[in-house]
Amino acid sequence: MHDSTQSRRTARNSLLIMVCTLLSRLLGIIKARVLGSVFGATAIADVINFTFNIPNNFRKLFAEGAVNAALIPAFSSLLGRNEKHRCVRLFALLCTFQSLLLIPLVLVSYFYGDGLIAFLSDFDANQVRLGGRLLPFFMVYLATISLASIFNGVLQAHENFLHAYLSPLLFSICVIFGVWFLSDRYGAMSMAYSVLGGGLLQGSYSYLMVRRYEYRFKPMLRPQNAPFKEVLVAWALVSLGMGMQIITQMVSFLFASHLSEGSVTAFTNSTIFYQTPYGIFFNAISAVSLPLMSRAAASNNAPLLRTYTRNSLLSLLALLLPSSIILFFLSRESVSVVLQTGNYTLADATLTALVLRPYLVFMVFSAWYALMLRLGYSANRHALMTRIVFLQNLLDIALMWVFLKLGLDIVSLPLANGIAYTLGLFILFFLLRDLFPLTKEARFFKGLLRIVLANLPVLAFCIFYKNLGLQWHESGSSFANLAYLMLIGSAALGIMLLSYKIARIPLLSLLRSKKHGGNLQGDNLIHLD
Repeated sequence: MHDSTQSRRTARNSLLIMVCTLLSRLLGIIKARVLGSVFGATAIADVINFTFNIPNNFRKLFAEGAVNAALIPAFSSLLGRNEKHRCVRLFALLCTFQSLLLIPLVLVSYFYGDGLIAFLSDFDANQVRLGGRLLPFFMVYLATISLASIFNGVLQAHENFLHAYLSPLLFSICVIFGVWFLSDRYGAMSMAYSVLGGGLLQGSYSYLMVRRYEYRFKPMLRPQNAPFKEVLVAWALVSLGMGMQIITQMVSFLFASHLSEGSVTAFTNSTIFYQTPYGIFFNAISAVSLPLMSRAAASNNAPLLRTYTRNSLLSLLALLLPSSIILFFLSRESVSVVLQTGNYTLADATLTALVLRPYLVFMVFSAWYALMLRLGYSANRHALMTRIVFLQNLLDIALMWVFLKLGLDIVSLPLANGIAYTLGLFILFFLLRDLFPLTKEARFFKGLLRIVLANLPVLAFCIFYKNLGLQWHESGSSFANLAYLMLIGSAALGIMLLSYKIARIPLLSLLRSKKHGGNLQGDNLIHLD
């Protein structure tokens, strides 16, 4: 009974995360359209986007991935050993540390905002003054969501994924309605007030949810029995890796800016399409599996850790492989239907689709690489994982340079990225072979073969469609073309679901398994405890 109950819970958690991530992406599109509608492509919009990007870069270091990779394994391990009192103390210490770190940043932005904007930009005097007024509000938002990331990490360690992934939606909703209704009265400052309100709403909601588990936000400076130092070291190491990823992203845009006109836009837009299926499915799998893997590692339960890792890898393959195939063959159609309107031409859409395809070829390997990093984090091997992240990013930059020299143009960027992730994946398989011995994983290869074979009908359908040479998408964005795209995509999806049913691959039973490893027979192909 315990196995079936846990299986249903983990499947439900994965589905909830998928839905919340999808809603987040949709709200992000709506937010972008509202901001574009209100502020357009004006000098004011440039200041808003530039200034808001400052806390967004800090967010990658103080919140989101960096915090979760260090925090969730620590809390999950303590909870797995029934050491709740140490969790409560660690929570208070982390909140105090974040506050002491971020309050000075807020104060500096308030007293020296104009100077910071002037130093970082080439704006004129009016734009600098506007940026200086916006920056303190945006930095308070950084403080609230950085604390919210701690709250949400604790919620995930307690396997409360609904509220952890629901709270960010509140921020987007607040910004959308705030800018829409306040812009006539407050102009650009409507963005400042909306961002501030959204950040406070997100943080307050997450804190109210975490209080239900008896955690309290109170000043505390003495670690005593809490593993505070260990978490800070892990946090610092993961932040170094995130910093390296930011540098690689900046280098990518630098390379793209030296190519032909439209290359930067094509590169940016291609990542939007790639990140949609990747973000939805990877978040659903990794968010549920990381706390479980951390608890298994803390209890030295090697068979259970292998099971969680194996089934997470297979779940990612079952979800991302058909996504890659369908979007690869419908890349031009998808980009044209979504973006080709006004000054965005068919040539622009074609270039974006060209950049998108290498990302899709390597999407499964990229997701596996990220999951194996989390396996290392769950076993507290943060230093080793940081070295791998540095190596992978340096390899990415080197390959971009080589491919550009070979004349591959803008395709060099996604191709280098995919190859670097794939090589990093095999390095991780080798270095983490004591946690997940790939060469001894017959069940993994059996599951892999079954999923690949089940996707052959989808591949055949997509090849058949592409050989028809239909050009309906060339007219660009319209309701009729959207209907065509949905019809073709639905047909491919229907073939995939039928094929998976015949192969007995249960998509809705994500992350389910027997406690002692289970098997890969029938409906137990993709499962966790």
